[in-house]
Amino acid sequence: MEGTQTEAGKGGKGNKRTTGRKDANRQPAVMQPKIIVDRIDELVELYDKAKSAAEKSNDAIAKAAEDSGFLAAAVRKLVVAKASDKYEETKRLVEQQGDLFDEVGE
Repeated sequence: MEGTQTEAGKGGKGNKRTTGRKDANRQPAVMQPKIIVDRIDELVELYDKAKSAAEKSNDAIAKAAEDSGFLAAAVRKLVVAKASDKYEETKRLVEQQGDLFDEVGE
């Protein structure tokens, strides 16, 4: 079955072509590399800023956890919950986990 798409997806010698995005009619969109050429510097700069911000955030969370005596994972979970619209959902989950650990985990 050499050359089939299934085998190509598994590292076989198939000739499955990569395709780009699809338009609203599920037809292959016209690829326009010039748009990327025109924006690549901005995209790289934004990526670098996001990476730097993530590193600073990780360091700040670790420091706050160290200073407070809480685990960094717990502080991170709180920060992510407060920063998103899932605070109440996360709080409810954590409360239920606490109850389960108290009742079942001992």
